[in-house]
Amino acid sequence: MSVTLQFLLVLAIIVLVAKYAGALSVRWGQPAVFGTILAGLILGPTFLNILGWPIFLSPEVGAEAVTQVEHVSPVFEPIKLMAELGVILLMFLAGLETDLRQMMRVGGAALWAAVGGVLGPLFFGSGAAYLFMRLGLPFTAYEAIFIGTILTATSVSISAQTLMELKAIRSKEGVTILGAAVIDDVLGILLLSFVIAFKPTGGILAPKTHLLDWVMELLREFPAVAANPGPWRMGALVLLMLFSVALAVLIWRFLLVPFLRHLGSQPVAEGLLAAAVVAGLFFAWMAEFIGNLAAITGSYVVGVLIALSDLREQVTAKVHTLTYGMFVSIFFVSIGLTADARTIFAPLVHLSRMTRVEWLMLIFTLLIVLIAVLTKVGGCLLGARATGFSWLESYRVGVGMISRGEVGLIVAAVGFSAGVIGVEVFSVMILMVLVTTLVTPVWLRAVIPPGGKDDSADHHPPPAPAKGIHRSSSR
Repeated sequence: MSVTLQFLLVLAIIVLVAKYAGALSVRWGQPAVFGTILAGLILGPTFLNILGWPIFLSPEVGAEAVTQVEHVSPVFEPIKLMAELGVILLMFLAGLETDLRQMMRVGGAALWAAVGGVLGPLFFGSGAAYLFMRLGLPFTAYEAIFIGTILTATSVSISAQTLMELKAIRSKEGVTILGAAVIDDVLGILLLSFVIAFKPTGGILAPKTHLLDWVMELLREFPAVAANPGPWRMGALVLLMLFSVALAVLIWRFLLVPFLRHLGSQPVAEGLLAAAVVAGLFFAWMAEFIGNLAAITGSYVVGVLIALSDLREQVTAKVHTLTYGMFVSIFFVSIGLTADARTIFAPLVHLSRMTRVEWLMLIFTLLIVLIAVLTKVGGCLLGARATGFSWLESYRVGVGMISRGEVGLIVAAVGFSAGVIGVEVFSVMILMVLVTTLVTPVWLRAVIPPGGKDDSADHHPPPAPAKGIHRSSSR
């Protein structure tokens, strides 16, 4: 079977399974995204491993040689690219649904929630890794720091999807979660760049994939930079971040809306949709290539900016159909397709013969997952509470920041490719990402009622509203 036919068949299976799994999840009282991610986990290497079936393998690779799906299945990369496009469109849509004025009102809470959500996972994650290093796991102190760095990541795409399903994305807590996630992305990238820049070997990641890499290549011609590249890399990173923000503001101020109107008025089919997609993709590229931020941050920001214009309703309706028809389903299913949780629990097959190191690794895995969940909730909760949010509001913000999603996978992959962490730790991080991604929509559903209205049992009955709880309407 040709690669094209393989791709068509896999795509049909993914979309079909995703839609029915989402519908089944809704019938069970859970967000559709939970069922979609779970379906991906079942289709992936953890259970069925469909991309490892002979029908989807390269002709020259036998089924007995399957170890990693991405190395043998020719359809893995195109599926992965479509998934990345799906999350960019999803965050673009989340930006269109965001009320910027409301976000400005909760800016302080978003900032401190993000700070708490970074510091907690960093210190507790690194501390746990260092403790287990002392107990006998083959970690280095630098590797322990990087493990904590991975835990600081937050992927708002899962929470954004759930909030949109609950029609609570414009609620006080929903806007705070989205704002905190953007700030978390900036803090996380700065922290990651700092840790990588001061890697003991002094190396800088290759190949050159961002503008920062090319800038550092030029700067290394100077002896002072070549002798100590870390501080120079951090300085260049901050300058490029500021430059990307300034460029985004200029484009929004002078070009964005006129461009949408111009292409939308041309005698072509779906000109406005095409213009919106171009803007979303360009801002995503600019955020990652120039500013070293996540691409989803760029697409989210341009969505927020378009939402300030009178084109918001038209663009939202068109992008919604494009996004949810296929791309979002592929993204959520792909999370399960890229992960293999069996590697962590394989030693349990010979439980009586497990070595001390295997027991320590198993306990460490469970502890890291627990730390990943509790420190995000606790850190963000305390940060939001310090700015005047009620305990319930702060708790909801913390729950919305749990998921690591594709951002956690990217940070872990950076460490793995740079030789900072080994395959065992990388597998632990994959499991952590899976658990946090699966638990977030269920937990959010439990703490945020549909519509963003507060109907929790611990509040007084109407007509007197609960003190400190913001009641917001959704469109």
